Amino acid sequence: MVSIAQAMALVLGEVGRMGTERVPLAGASGRILAEVVHAPFDVPGFANSQMDGFAARATDLARARETAPVALPVTATVAAGRPLESPVEPGTCVRIMTGAAVPPGADTVVPIEDAVAEGAMVRFTAPSPPGRFVRPAGEDLACGEAILQRGRCLRPPDIGVLASIGCVEVPVSLRPRVAIVGTGDELVPIGRPLGPGQIHDSNAYTLAAAVEALGGVADRLGIVADDRESLRAMLQEAARYDCVLSTGGVSVGDFDYVKEVMDELGLRRRFWRVAQKPGKPLTFAAQPGCLYFGLPGNPVSAMVCFHLYVAPALRASLGRPDIFPATVEVTVAEEMRTAGSLMELVRCRLEREGDRLTARPTGTQSSGALRSLSLADALVLSPPGQDRLRAGDRALALRLHPAEALSTAHPFG
Repeated sequence: MVSIAQAMALVLGEVGRMGTERVPLAGASGRILAEVVHAPFDVPGFANSQMDGFAARATDLARARETAPVALPVTATVAAGRPLESPVEPGTCVRIMTGAAVPPGADTVVPIEDAVAEGAMVRFTAPSPPGRFVRPAGEDLACGEAILQRGRCLRPPDIGVLASIGCVEVPVSLRPRVAIVGTGDELVPIGRPLGPGQIHDSNAYTLAAAVEALGGVADRLGIVADDRESLRAMLQEAARYDCVLSTGGVSVGDFDYVKEVMDELGLRRRFWRVAQKPGKPLTFAAQPGCLYFGLPGNPVSAMVCFHLYVAPALRASLGRPDIFPATVEVTVAEEMRTAGSLMELVRCRLEREGDRLTARPTGTQSSGALRSLSLADALVLSPPGQDRLRAGDRALALRLHPAEALSTAHPFG
């Protein structure tokens, strides 16, 4: 039996990088950038006005006062997208619109509400220093600047940044293809009636949703009966995927064949059983180009193992630097009895109480009670050798939801 930290290291040691592809910009949101992107030119490419107003020379306005205004003639109007090629001559100004290019000679903009137009003349009652209300060329992006780093999950503002430099296609990591296999005579696909002793295969849908949320492509290959030959055939079929997730059949029961079949297929098993609760009977194997996770059959155990091992492996394969679940320090709200010999991960709901973040269990900690995981915001860690967390104790918790920030720090390091 290995520790969580050892299991994480063994899994990540087998992870290879996905290949790359180029996708249209419109379809790149949520994808992982495969290359550093540099700005090919300044954005904006020209100095432009932040305001509707008047562009002038700051030196011409230096003596302007409320009691001694400076009056300048308006010689032109500059609209956005219609730059004025002739310079602003000393002693003159031009009307300018927001986003319009500041013409040569002018170096300041006075908002229209701060000036008084009188026919073809404009009165200015205060100085306007150079650069006032002028966006300089390259204010947003400088030519040659590294603007987006490899491994970044592209968000909507990133798509806009790429559009601003005219990017038509984006180099991104290929999405890992993940096969999901359920094992067990008791499993029934959804949509079919349950017989005595049967349950619906919820794991297939929970895991597929988790894979898709990480940017992978999930294929549910179906349910395999508790039969060695059927399992062998299914795992052989799944070998064409980048990752295989099977559920059930990894413990010590008479019909738990996953480990043995993995061995018969020549897969290199790296470990079996991890010192954690839930999820102890996890097994992991690998062969070139494919990772095999034999997840426990209990729904909570399967998802906790996914969160700890599968998700970091998939993120690493995509080239993300932030592969580990984020941690947060919490205050235990009520006593929780835990497994003294294992690292227990307690499903909890987080609540803000003043300057403290408190953690309260979501109910039964049975590994078959999926709703308690659905209600949870985090997994609170109870280390080996500790048989309870008492109210008021400080503890470390792993964030569960994708919307929460991920971390580059190993939570068990």
